[in-house]
Amino acid sequence: MEKPEKKMKDGIQLTIIEKIEALMDEHKISQAALARHIGIGQAQLSKCLSRRGGNHFSIDTLIKLSDCFRVPVDQLLGRTSVRAGSGPQSNADICRQLINLIDTNTVSITVSDIDQDTYQPNRDDPENGKSPFRFEKKSVTYRMFYFSNYISLPDMDGMDDQEKEAAENRLSSAGSYHPKGIEINAFIEYYLKLRDLYKSSDLPRAFFEQAIEDRLNQMRY
Repeated sequence: MEKPEKKMKDGIQLTIIEKIEALMDEHKISQAALARHIGIGQAQLSKCLSRRGGNHFSIDTLIKLSDCFRVPVDQLLGRTSVRAGSGPQSNADICRQLINLIDTNTVSITVSDIDQDTYQPNRDDPENGKSPFRFEKKSVTYRMFYFSNYISLPDMDGMDDQEKEAAENRLSSAGSYHPKGIEINAFIEYYLKLRDLYKSSDLPRAFFEQAIEDRLNQMRY
């Protein structure tokens, strides 16, 4: 008797598989290492990642995967849309996202001095009629985050011949561009232009939200 053909997974299950595979590739982690990290058997993980068969990820496993890759479960489910009008995120949520961006080398960090307008306590006698505060231009040092368009490499002048050859081979095969950074920067430019149109009432809110959602869904990396 022939065995019935196993049905191909689709919908949310296929989305979960694609998201996990992308994260495994990004973090350069094998199935065996991932299975050990989340505490399940490699065979079980392999069956869940298979596009055929009835083995699906349980809620508990998705939570473990979410913790492992430091991404929200919603991202594994493909729910990454921007919801305009939602309340501001807490500082803790913002910091968690920054940690994930730093740990995955998605952002680069530099230090920069920014001139800011501040109001400082006025040390003059408050009885003389002057304001208790005075305007002051102040330079403040910040750590700045940016998405580099280029892959980071050490200075070749400081490399020995073997290191230089390895770096040159890497550039020859992959180039110096960072496609993920390029795509993010292009999206930010697009988003800011549309946001300015929306804020000036030249673009209806529904069009603005749909345009941003469409652009997010078209992103490759």
